[in-house]
Formats: sequence, C-alpha cells, structure tokens
Amino acid sequence: QCLMAVVVLLSFVNAHFRSASMAPPLFSSLSKCVSDVLSGFSYDARLSQPISVYSAPLTLKVAQKKADAPATFEVVHSTTVADAKLETTVTGGGDVNIKATHAKLLSNMKLTASTDLGSAKIESEYTGISDMAVKVVANLPSAKCEGSITKELGKVAGGPLTVGMEVGGNASNGKLTKLGFGALYGHGGYNLAASLTDKGDTLKVGCATSAYSGTVAAEVVYKMSKTSIVGTAGYATTLATGEKLKTTVDSSGTAACSLGLTSGPSSVTLCSSMGVDFGPPKVGVKIERK
Repeated sequence: QCLMAVVVLLSFVNAHFRSASMAPPLFSSLSKCVSDVLSGFSYDARLSQPISVYSAPLTLKVAQKKADAPATFEVVHSTTVADAKLETTVTGGGDVNIKATHAKLLSNMKLTASTDLGSAKIESEYTGISDMAVKVVANLPSAKCEGSITKELGKVAGGPLTVGMEVGGNASNGKLTKLGFGALYGHGGYNLAASLTDKGDTLKVGCATSAYSGTVAAEVVYKMSKTSIVGTAGYATTLATGEKLKTTVDSSGTAACSLGLTSGPSSVTLCSSMGVDFGPPKVGVKIERK
C-alpha cells in the first residue's frame, strides 16, 4: 500500500505540476543555515581510504567510537550504471547494503532506493512544482511512510518566507509516527528558522547571519515533555590559510571546536569539546582521502 501510494503521488505530480522555477529547500533543510554552524561535531576516530581489489575501486572506512571499544569497518563500492549511482556497502560483520540513486528518471525528481536484503527503503524528492518541494519515503515491508512538503509564500514584511510540514505513519496499523511544522524567514541579512517537531514535543528557534568574515548562529531548543531549555551559539568561518573553523558554546557551559584541514585529495577534521566541570575532554579525528 505504501509503495502504491508513492507511485501514484509521483506520477500525478509529474504529470500535472511541472515547473521550471526555483524550488524551496526540503523540510529537513529549512534550518540548515543554523545547523551547519551548530552541529556536525564528531568525537569518533574515523578513517576513509581508497583501495583497489582486483582493479575494482573501493573505499575502506574504519571507525572507533570509544578508546576501549573495538573498531568497526566497512568496504564501499560505487559505480554508475545507466545514469543511476549504485553504492554497495559490506560491513565487517557481513551485513550488506545496496543503494541506488537516480536523478534523471523523471524531470526534477531524485529517486533513491536502498535495501539491506531484508528490508527496503524508497525515497523520492520532487522539486518540479512551482515554489514547492516534496519528499516521500516508504519503508518495506514495515509499511511505514513519511512525507514532507515546503512552500515558498513570497515576500512577507520585506523578506522571503517558506513554510513546511512533515507527517509519517504506519499503514499497517494507522498510527501516526511523525508530525512536524517548520518555517524559514530571511530579512536584512538574517535567516530565522523555527520548527515544531516530534508530534509537538520539540520547539526550535534559531537565527544565522554573516558576520566577522564568517557565519554566526544561535538556537534555543525547548523539550516540552522534559520542560528543558537548551541554548547554543556558534561561529563558523574559513581561515585565510584555508582551514575550516567552527566553534560553539551552549547554556550548560559545554564548548566545542572543530578544525578542518584539506591538502589535495586528503582532509583531516579535528573535534574537541569540554564541559564546565573541566573533566576529560571529548576528542575526535576524521581522516579522509579521496
């Protein structure tokens, strides 16, 4: 039923609502201007290294989350067949995941299908509707479906306003699993993002603007079920020497810093955070070679 609903919706949209105009961001990207500065810190040890086995180009990925925990690894093979990008991942435990992405199957549509050989997930992103963006996700055989839509309302009080909604449910039992609303507003060099997600339990309000040769952002998150409020402020920039610097501090006193260095096909990202109690800091490093 989920798969049939996805196919019907995409066919209808593609046949009746084509447009060449610029589409707004997807629902998950409405607050990207804020999250790009305040999130993305990793405190794992990660390595990504290209290798070749019998002339087949592969990527070896190794990760260690804790110093006393065993490292995990996976091997990834990527190729392109008939305009579709195929990615096969095999983990050290023997799990296999196959992912196919096609951006030209239908006009203005990106279609992604993935499977772990026991279940499947189908995602479609459609940006061919005037001032709108649609995303539909179907999980099989669990019959869990999700959908989101964003709409640009034009200028309001001198700035562009985009609103969105996401909803998810289980077709097998009719239960609502996801419900959220969001908005993005820009004016005077400031971008304001707000969302109410987790079926009305989490409220986020954030702001981002260009300043001091970089981007400054701040966000307040209110968790209603826990009556907790957390505020975070941060700054991100690219230094004159090319390194990418990002730093944040939250209302609990925890400070975090990230520094990314790139040289040719290699990149190294260092992350660290420390709480107000000055306990042992969290440290992470990511080394990637393409």
